[in-house]
Amino acid sequence: MKAVLLDTTLREGELYRPLKLSAKITLAETLLEAGLNRIEVTLAYPPRTTPEDLKKILSTLNDHGAEPVIHCRACREDVENASKYDSWGIAVYVALSKIHIKHKFDKYTDEEVIRKLVDAVESSREKGFKYIRATIEDASRIYLEENVKRLVEVIDLLEDAGATMISVPDTSGLLTPSLTREFFQELRKRTQAPLSAHFHNDYGYASANTVEAILAGADEAHVSILGIGDRNGIADLYEVAAVLTDIHRIELGIKRESLKKLYQTFSRLSGIRIPARHPLSDEARTIRAGVHQSMTTKAPEGYIPKMKLQYDFDSPLYEVTPFISKRLVEKLLNGQNLDPEKIKELTEYIGAEASRQGGRLSIERLQQILSQMGLSIPHERIKEYFGYVHAYVLLKIRDGQLIEPLIGELAKWREVELIQEVSGDSDLLLMVRMNPGIEENIEKFKTRLSHIVDKINFLIIR
Repeated sequence: MKAVLLDTTLREGELYRPLKLSAKITLAETLLEAGLNRIEVTLAYPPRTTPEDLKKILSTLNDHGAEPVIHCRACREDVENASKYDSWGIAVYVALSKIHIKHKFDKYTDEEVIRKLVDAVESSREKGFKYIRATIEDASRIYLEENVKRLVEVIDLLEDAGATMISVPDTSGLLTPSLTREFFQELRKRTQAPLSAHFHNDYGYASANTVEAILAGADEAHVSILGIGDRNGIADLYEVAAVLTDIHRIELGIKRESLKKLYQTFSRLSGIRIPARHPLSDEARTIRAGVHQSMTTKAPEGYIPKMKLQYDFDSPLYEVTPFISKRLVEKLLNGQNLDPEKIKELTEYIGAEASRQGGRLSIERLQQILSQMGLSIPHERIKEYFGYVHAYVLLKIRDGQLIEPLIGELAKWREVELIQEVSGDSDLLLMVRMNPGIEENIEKFKTRLSHIVDKINFLIIR
């Protein structure tokens, strides 16, 4: 089984969070480093978007031997404009479900709308694009509510016209994994045309549906970083690529070990934090239940999948809750020569203090407790088990200084997890991670930014 992932963060994702040109170029380069070779962008529509920006992005992609695809409407005007750019492929789209034809194309018959899509494909072929994707928008609704035979007839018609890929998207997020499997299996019985899967996430099934589509024979599937896109987005790149690679052992050409870096880079550039429920978040590796903590001090793969430990996280992180494990405290204190009864008493005290603090103990408070008991634990050891101290940093940029180069510099800092432009008393909001021992980190941060920043405010997250 062979399938290709097309990343559409720079097209579908921009409907959710537009990025500056410098961020787009950095993101394109990072996608390519991770093995995402087929990357989709939007046709420029002056004066709303600029041809110059599109040319620069395409130049970056072409310089790295990528397969860029320009997405545009199914009309000869857009195909003509797309042909002026150096793009490997083109994607033309139009909606063919009855509800869309009625409310978008009330002056046209079904046949006339289909003809628009066929004409766009034929025009794309004349222009010499190597990859021509015809998108039958709202295809899942045609399958569910209308006639699969009609859908297949259109697919074959488009292939005959020169389409090298036909996309049958779930535009309104109507499918579940089982329905997706049936959908693609039914299409595979009826046509040999190359099919592309594009799922929206209205009911939260986009990533699972995409996996099912590939397992059922889809030739291409569309993903974006964090699944961002119109409404609540599409399939998440990681949730599709990691599952297919780790569990189903399907070769996608993705550098599995690069996905974490890709997501961290995107988060910095976009200002979108990796959400807690995402498989790449710090929360995904954080163990809170005492019994789980006890187990993972010996065999972390008992709760975190082995492949995730290999590619995404070096080890689990722990949180100090009322249920903290005695075995975890014992391991933290390794070399301190405390007898088991003292370790038990300390564990109970720490757990009780966590309860008094509302159910969670901060790293600084844990350090205070250990210090009061005459226990000296290195900062690095605390970080190894409990992670970093997090802080919001507000920056006021000096007059005359350009903000975009600073964002580019900050995006390279390992401490910086998120960068967001703001207005008011500050210009930038950062989320940063600091080693335990906050004052030392704050001073380091101030020194590194003193040449360009008038004011820095730190808000430590407790």
